[in-house]
Amino acid sequence: MKTFIAVFLTGLLMFTNALAEGEVNHRYNIQGYILDENDQGIANQEVKVYKGRLLLEIGKTDAAGLYSLKLKLHDSDNHQILRLRTGDNEAELKVTFDTDNADTLRTHQANFVDGKFIEGAITRFGIPSWIYPLAGLIFISFLAVKLEKRRKKKIQQKKDKLSGRQSTGSHHARKKRRKKH
Repeated sequence: MKTFIAVFLTGLLMFTNALAEGEVNHRYNIQGYILDENDQGIANQEVKVYKGRLLLEIGKTDAAGLYSLKLKLHDSDNHQILRLRTGDNEAELKVTFDTDNADTLRTHQANFVDGKFIEGAITRFGIPSWIYPLAGLIFISFLAVKLEKRRKKKIQQKKDKLSGRQSTGSHHARKKRRKKH
């Protein structure tokens, strides 16, 4: 009975937490990096977001300079201007999202690098984010070509073995032929 009560209470707490989070179409996340002039993350930097004079959320950066602010906005807040402030730096963000899409998490990438505001995803190594899928595609293509060549070589070796010939590609076969001559 005690186990049942504990499980019930835990489930109830999880349910109330889910309700407190709000629906996806009311959540709006602002996240990004606060980096210094050497592209190093600034840890424990306070980040605030305002709507007019109203403070909506406060957060701090982690050791890598990454922060994430979770806001509760409604469809009527679309195209509103928010102010993002960290240290001496401030920038305006225009809230934009598809009001017809209630399923996709609404996220705004906002970064400060050496005090300059940069919207959109950045990487910590100065490499544009589109490079990663391209590099992955090139690697997979290279691997596929290598595996196909290996497969064809094995097929040829099997054909040669079945026909009674020795594979000319084999190092040992060439070595044996040299000894006979």
